Amino acid sequence: MLPLRPDLPLARATAPLAADLEDETVLMSLETGSYYGLEGTARRIWTLLETPRTLAALAEQLAAEYDVTPERCAEEIRPFIEELRREGLLVVDG
Repeated sequence: MLPLRPDLPLARATAPLAADLEDETVLMSLETGSYYGLEGTARRIWTLLETPRTLAALAEQLAAEYDVTPERCAEEIRPFIEELRREGLLVVDG
């Protein structure tokens, strides 16, 4: 697995099924049969990744929305991005 660098494009994997409910997005991995519920910032990240973007661009967008520095935002969302990668829900193109 490629290391997660701020300049590498992140994109949703094509395999998971996603459905938006009232305040939650539910994902299902067809490979593992696992379900995931995304709320709040996690849901916003998933929505933003509908269009591939780098970690740096994602952090800049979220920083503007949540009134935090892009550097702090990148640091805060990195574990979630890594988890999405480990679960096969997100791919890094590099």
